[in-house]
Amino acid sequence: MPYVVDGSNVLGAARLAAEAKRGLVRDLARFARAKRTRVVCVFDGEELEPFGRHLGGVSVVFSGARTADDVIVARVASGNGWKVVTSDRGLAARVGGRRVEVVEPRRLLAEIDALPPSEERGVSDDWISYFSDPKNRNVF
Repeated sequence: MPYVVDGSNVLGAARLAAEAKRGLVRDLARFARAKRTRVVCVFDGEELEPFGRHLGGVSVVFSGARTADDVIVARVASGNGWKVVTSDRGLAARVGGRRVEVVEPRRLLAEIDALPPSEERGVSDDWISYFSDPKNRNVF
């Protein structure tokens, strides 16, 4: 089941810090890999500095002029089976009737903390395994 994460809500007081956002996305990438799922992380506002849009199974979306809640509601309206991670009661009410499971952020963060150490492979490991395969290398 894919996840949509209200990133600003999960970060709470740290929601404006770019490094906190990057840390959350890294944790979500570990989670996505371990659970073999896709995650969309939505942050409120404009992208203030260059920020990667994809990391492993995680896609990052900035809401721009809209609210993150509006972006999340639009995203889950196109299907069912989503898990929406938020503690925002207003957002939970808006997505509740759409075959969507609302997950408390502390539950997701506890699952991330409980991941076994073997699931903590870095992004560099992904690159090394990709380019160690001869068919993925260009010879000039």
